[in-house]
Amino acid sequence: MSAAWLNEAGGLRYHWRGFRYADNLWSPFRFALAEWLYAWEPPEKKLVVVGASGGWCVQPFFFERFTDVLCLEPDPVAHFVFRRRLASAPLEARPKLRFEARDHVLADPTALVRLLDAEGDTAVLFTNILGQLRVLLGADALDDARLTAVRDAVHAATRSRSWASFHDRVSGVLEPQLDAPARAATRLTDADVVRRFFPAVEASAARADGSGELLDHLTAGFFPEDRPHAYFSWQLMPGVFHLIEATCGVRGAR
Repeated sequence: MSAAWLNEAGGLRYHWRGFRYADNLWSPFRFALAEWLYAWEPPEKKLVVVGASGGWCVQPFFFERFTDVLCLEPDPVAHFVFRRRLASAPLEARPKLRFEARDHVLADPTALVRLLDAEGDTAVLFTNILGQLRVLLGADALDDARLTAVRDAVHAATRSRSWASFHDRVSGVLEPQLDAPARAATRLTDADVVRRFFPAVEASAARADGSGELLDHLTAGFFPEDRPHAYFSWQLMPGVFHLIEATCGVRGAR
């Protein structure tokens, strides 16, 4: 992988977009996501954020409920941005904030499990890192061995703790047709995604090889499909749209 602050899934280019669009183009998605995260009520007071970047998509007040937040993020610029965003926010309570720059996902996904076990009683939040694995790993199919290794690690990491994830489902130049977050009792199938959010295109529009009108980000299989899921439209930049999928679980609950 290239230098963290230059990688194709984030880095300086993403921070530039955050500075430019977070308070305007991204606002509908950011506030809708904030409401969804507010409804997630893990009992743990510690949180590990996987792929934190600069915290552009997560409203700072979300972190008030935790006493200790550890961000797994290799990009040093992201550390500065994240700290600055929390420091400037009018929070009633501020967590102890730590950063870990070593890779715990790509080279050796089992490192994530070991870190979480070492942290003890902690919840875990995946902030769209799973939606970027296709780019970061250069994977083009769900059965790619590297993707399988990360999925196995995520399964182990979320087995005995509270967890939440928001991640890319599909992306492209087509705008998802939803005015508000869409809720589903279970994870939507590919055909349902196209039918509900892209009704003007063919059911085969989302293809793993990227040849269709929508790019499949290969995020199936990371979490139980029978969990409730939510879907959001995120306009990353003018003319480029991402359909974001989110799901969560609370320790000890079905």
